[in-house]
Amino acid sequence: MEINIAEKPFWALNIKDVLAKLETSQNGLTEKEAGKRAKQFGKNEIKGDGRVKKILIFFRQFKSPLIFILIIAGTVTLILQDWVDAGVIFLAIAVNASLGFYQENKAEESLTHLKTYLKERTRVLRNGQEYEIDVAELVPGDIVHLTMGSRVPADARIFSESDLHIDESILTGESLPVIKNTKALSPSTDLAERLNMAFGGTLVVEGSALAVITATGQNTEIGRIAKLVASTKGEATPLQRSVQRLAWFIAVILLIFIGGIFALGVLSGQSIFDMFLVAVAMAVGAIPEGLPIALTVILAVGVEQLAKRKGVVRKLLAAEALGSTTLILTDKTGTLTQAKMELSDIVTVDELIKIDGTTYDSSRSLTALTSEQKEILKITLPNVDVLIENPKAKPGKWRIVGRPLERNIVQAAARSAIVLTSFREKVKFLSVLPFNSTNKFSASFINASDVFSHQSVRDKNFIAILGAPDILLERAHMKKDDYVAARRGVDTLAAAGRRVLGVGVMVLNGQNIVKDIKAKDIKNIEFIGVLSFYDPVRPEVVNAMHRVESFGARTIMVTGDHKGTALSVAHELGWDVDESNVLEGKDISEMEEKELIRRLEGIRIFARVSPADKVKIVNAYQKTGETVAMTGDGVNDAPSLKMADIGIAVGSGTDVAKDVADLVLLDDNFQTIVAAIEEGRRIISNIRKVTVYLLSDTLDEVMLIGGSLLVGLPLPLSALQILWVNFFSDSFPALAFAFEKNGDDVGLVSKKKKLSILAGEVKFLILIIGTATSALLFGIYWWLLNFTDFEEDTVRTFIFAAFGVYTLFVAFSLRSLKKSIFTFNPLSNLYLLAGVGFGTVLMAAAVYIPFLQKIFSTTALSAVWIAGIFGFIVVNILAIEVTKWAFIKLKIKS
Repeated sequence: MEINIAEKPFWALNIKDVLAKLETSQNGLTEKEAGKRAKQFGKNEIKGDGRVKKILIFFRQFKSPLIFILIIAGTVTLILQDWVDAGVIFLAIAVNASLGFYQENKAEESLTHLKTYLKERTRVLRNGQEYEIDVAELVPGDIVHLTMGSRVPADARIFSESDLHIDESILTGESLPVIKNTKALSPSTDLAERLNMAFGGTLVVEGSALAVITATGQNTEIGRIAKLVASTKGEATPLQRSVQRLAWFIAVILLIFIGGIFALGVLSGQSIFDMFLVAVAMAVGAIPEGLPIALTVILAVGVEQLAKRKGVVRKLLAAEALGSTTLILTDKTGTLTQAKMELSDIVTVDELIKIDGTTYDSSRSLTALTSEQKEILKITLPNVDVLIENPKAKPGKWRIVGRPLERNIVQAAARSAIVLTSFREKVKFLSVLPFNSTNKFSASFINASDVFSHQSVRDKNFIAILGAPDILLERAHMKKDDYVAARRGVDTLAAAGRRVLGVGVMVLNGQNIVKDIKAKDIKNIEFIGVLSFYDPVRPEVVNAMHRVESFGARTIMVTGDHKGTALSVAHELGWDVDESNVLEGKDISEMEEKELIRRLEGIRIFARVSPADKVKIVNAYQKTGETVAMTGDGVNDAPSLKMADIGIAVGSGTDVAKDVADLVLLDDNFQTIVAAIEEGRRIISNIRKVTVYLLSDTLDEVMLIGGSLLVGLPLPLSALQILWVNFFSDSFPALAFAFEKNGDDVGLVSKKKKLSILAGEVKFLILIIGTATSALLFGIYWWLLNFTDFEEDTVRTFIFAAFGVYTLFVAFSLRSLKKSIFTFNPLSNLYLLAGVGFGTVLMAAAVYIPFLQKIFSTTALSAVWIAGIFGFIVVNILAIEVTKWAFIKLKIKS
């Protein structure tokens, strides 16, 4: 039987009635019932309109004013019954539209494909057991577990919460997080005031909760808004807009020249109709109106390539911006290290006080825990928020979802016969303070239980605290000498490369259940020991950092860990640093901006930093002119990720961090950041190549046609020939540059000079190739007609073939703007080979197939003429190679 939940005011019902209306319970649905509801309600997703988008992409190809002019020209030729010219013009229009559609559609599909790398997951109770599933599989009646940093997967009624704060700005515009509760409200309560509801798409910024799903997909509040917005207009990136402005500037200049050529031709006796067709063909061929599309393809292919290397670029322009990074602010855990976080030791408070740097045995292991170590581990477990997806399996085969540290605690406890699932059944506890980066600790109320035999908490109600040892020590009651010695012990462990968590208890002496305790109430605690973790450095990081340095970029460590731990990791990485190269969060918070900027020089490590400190650090470096890439994973990292030029979220991080990031690392690895920068620089390199390729021959038609008219020669190219060359010669190699893997060394990046598309060599090559090639081709045409006895048709066919084929083969030389054509494998870009080959076949067809000879007014060329064409190609390629060599040798400045 299907359930009816339409328009139910669940916020106005008590929990019992809500569950009854949804025909569910606090233990969740059965898998069988969830399957039935999936058929009734469909997937929990907001559907798009991809089919319409493809149609729009196709018709967008005809928005160019130049194509519009070409359509007018084709229509005029039809009216004049010039069927051949009209046919070729409309063929050119069709080819242009098809290529444009292919390129843009590929870009759209590439970006859509990237979304599959970042599937959203949520924790749900079914059959009384907690699982992690894809958000799309949720149905009304499911019970979900909301945790800090997660995105609310669908609209839900909250029935249990602990300090729950939700950011609803995406839905209501309210900038501050909303404090939620479970109380029933009036049916007329406005959306923004429904404090017992959690809405799909909003973000949990603090606390946790259990809630029952009341609406999914299109029926959620954000789904209803999506219905009102039928389509979203894609916005061009700043890079694309700047290139479009450049293209239009070139267009205006060229149209002035072309207008002059049209007038000159008419005055010299050419027919208005012929000159009209020539002018239109020159305009379409000379203006690089395909450049913005080519850029989109290069960016899209680049981000898809990066996705294969475990990095997902969420914003298209970020792929290009990555190549300009001058500074990487990276976290330590998981990014520079392996994130294994193995629990290497449990140190009691008495042992900690005795550690002085020489007495601690760093080789101690957890193979045989003492009774006191086991008790510390037990007291730790209530503050561990993990999900065991297969609890019935043996502990060694558990699939555990949660933070690395907490996963390791659970696994270490299981190895000592303290199994989390049975522990939770025996011990009644309530999380009163979830961990956050401000407090740096979590706290849980625990009912008196005989499970604990530690002398401080046996048969007593108490609060277990887990967090940063220095913070817990500051709140502990202990002798001053013991406090100083304990701090020294923590420092010693940190200097040995250990990540340290403190464990404390606050005995309540028979008080009732505590729910609303505040962080300030956690005081006079008994500090009972620390957990020591070891996280090995990733072996590939050292080489990756050397690679970053070769780009002219620096790496700075920014961590919430103790400075001793950070220094130990830095030494493993081979950094020549000591305490003078470290700045701690407590010092940063007291500094004015000018003082912080002054202190940046020489700092390699920022330790014990808060999210607010990270924002301050990013801002300070940006003020000095750096292009900053910043890593983060938590809710409170979002401001610094957003402020950074490139925000990088790790894949194991929160949804909040991923939402504001430009790049998501699927494997949390620093190596992937380097891969992203390499890909960004390759993208810049390919954009430069396609810019040179498409802009260098813009003057060819102008000089050939204009020069001929000025000196009274017959027109060397017809309108149809110009269209044939431009639509078939330029398009395919330009597209192939997107797949070029031979990235140039685009130069060291400095904070004073960002990487530019129109770099010195780009401008130089455009100027040299454009003018020199055009002048040479016109000179050859002038000499052949005036000083030889060759027939005019043969000479014009030679010029047509040389003009068309050289633009194809010159693409091989432009595969690198700095390296010789002989230094890379000609078979390494098969797309370019195919494009050049296809274009060459089409040019040969226009010259040798009788049917096409009539259309293009060509004649078959002998072997001597073919040799001349290839001689012209060789001369042009040599000219480009010499220009590249001269540019590097002479160090011409941009």
